[in-house]
Amino acid sequence: MFRFYDITISTLSLTLRVLPIVFFGMLTSEVLLGFGLLKRFEKIGKPLTKLANLPDVCGIAFITAIGSPTASNAMLQNLRKEGVLKDKEVLLSSILNSTVTPLKETFTYHLPVILPMLGLYVGGIYIATLWLGTIVSFIFVVICGKLILDRRTVAIEIVTNSKEFSFKFALRKILKRFKRMAVVFIVVTFCTFTLMGAGLIDRTEALLHPIVKTLNLPLIAIPAIATYIASPIVGFSMLGSLLQSGVICEKDAIISLLLGSVFMLPILYTRFYFPQWISIFGLRLGLLRGLISLSLMMMTRTAILLIFLKCC
Repeated sequence: MFRFYDITISTLSLTLRVLPIVFFGMLTSEVLLGFGLLKRFEKIGKPLTKLANLPDVCGIAFITAIGSPTASNAMLQNLRKEGVLKDKEVLLSSILNSTVTPLKETFTYHLPVILPMLGLYVGGIYIATLWLGTIVSFIFVVICGKLILDRRTVAIEIVTNSKEFSFKFALRKILKRFKRMAVVFIVVTFCTFTLMGAGLIDRTEALLHPIVKTLNLPLIAIPAIATYIASPIVGFSMLGSLLQSGVICEKDAIISLLLGSVFMLPILYTRFYFPQWISIFGLRLGLLRGLISLSLMMMTRTAILLIFLKCC
């Protein structure tokens, strides 16, 4: 039975991690915009944005995403509110920005965590699958940008009314938007954790049992897959132990990881990304942003799973 206290603590924990980053991204964007500094950073990410017909100013958000994707999204939304960027440009730019994450995670997560737990072959296959999803997202942005966007130059000078602008002015302006955004984020996050606490998401073992049998996986892999869906790091550890002890083979481990990731992605997006993107971009654009990314990632991993089942 889930408790109101636990749901509240989980909501506050996630809120305190995410909202300060959102606020910082919005404030940074407003200050750069107001003082006319934004234009100086345009050329840094220009080669990538040019491929997708995105305005040069999107290159700034791309560079920001290296440090914080959340701050980058907040920056894009601020430019959208200022009338600098259109909805389609914000949507594609946000997806493009997410492609820098695997580069960071290679050194912070993939190499130090996944490879030691799963070994070079199993871990390498899994990491390659993650990178493939990123490549698919990048190709999607480039193709859509070529098809639906007209390459244009954004006149940043129109937005910079520097005579009356000050840091205090930027702070007051951002606070008005941030308050509304924070309320939406807290409400959506609380509702999400309530659904999880009610058991609508966590009942996975019973669902996995017939699928695991169909794929001819050892039944002992079910707890590890279910654990992976709830917590990938703990799941890596359990599958790694089963692999090292010889209970499952490398093929079974890879199939288990790919199967688990297909189920894990919707839960991950529901718990974290959808509340965040809806609070930043609004319901329509935030939901569309999440559905596109989730669909691309799930299709990629499902395709790899099917190929692996057929060829190995």
